[in-house]
Amino acid sequence: MNSLAARIAGSKVVKSVVIGALSAAAIGLTAPIASASYESTWQQGCRGYWYSTSGHGYCSSASNYPSYTYITQYDCNVELDTEHWDHLSQGYVGKFDTHECTFKINKTHVTYAV
Repeated sequence: MNSLAARIAGSKVVKSVVIGALSAAAIGLTAPIASASYESTWQQGCRGYWYSTSGHGYCSSASNYPSYTYITQYDCNVELDTEHWDHLSQGYVGKFDTHECTFKINKTHVTYAV
């Protein structure tokens, strides 16, 4: 009787472990993968950064004389792309303009207006 009880208890433990492992694998496969990228070139001291679903512009030193106007373009996947215009002061350093896409962002591009 003890051996029968041990086999039943042992098989339940094994089943639980297998179910737990399969559940963890399923969650791992369906979870979104985080990514981060940025433009390789600076546009008058600024460039675009993007992550899994959001993007923003960043300046190391805004130098778009005389207008200092920057256009940030957000290329969203499976939804309308967005474009924002920002007027920054000369020499501005830091993050500016942020946009969140619903599903995925493909790229953020910063350019300038004269």
